[in-house]
Amino acid sequence: MSSYYYLMAQLPGIPQNGQISLTYAQFKDIALRHLTPSDRAIIEDLSLEPTRGTGKTGCSFIDSWYAHERAIRFALERARAARLGRDIDITAEEDELVTAMPETRQIAASAIALDNPLEAERLLDRARIAFVDDLKGTHSFDSDAVFAYALTLLLRERNNRFSVEAGRESYTSIYNGILGEKS
Repeated sequence: MSSYYYLMAQLPGIPQNGQISLTYAQFKDIALRHLTPSDRAIIEDLSLEPTRGTGKTGCSFIDSWYAHERAIRFALERARAARLGRDIDITAEEDELVTAMPETRQIAASAIALDNPLEAERLLDRARIAFVDDLKGTHSFDSDAVFAYALTLLLRERNNRFSVEAGRESYTSIYNGILGEKS
């Protein structure tokens, strides 16, 4: 595990609320100059949306993040289907993942219980950031700290893009599209 004292010391803190002072693109520009080739490859491919399968990245921190994110998504899929009275196909591997991470069921249930989709997304992002913080633990200047910073920054950027106005516009667009299809 590489040490990145200089990199981590120059990055600004990420506030829990409010505007962030560094974009993910700016972070990548700075970080890629300091990272080892293997860590650079991970940052280049980092995403908030893991593949449905269980591909390994070669980094236990990122593999744990992707497993947790998949478990949340599977738990949400189940909770939404149950709420609508529908059956879903879930593989034994997917079921095993959700069972291994029971907190993801509670996160999904809490999100589904909210009537406001914006608040549900914010709840999910808070849970995701809390998981990243727990996963990071006491790592401050190594690759795990860099990956935790990157994920937190991506989550905060995503969260800052949510707004009531944007949600209303998206809803109206989808609704009008459905009405247009039925006419």
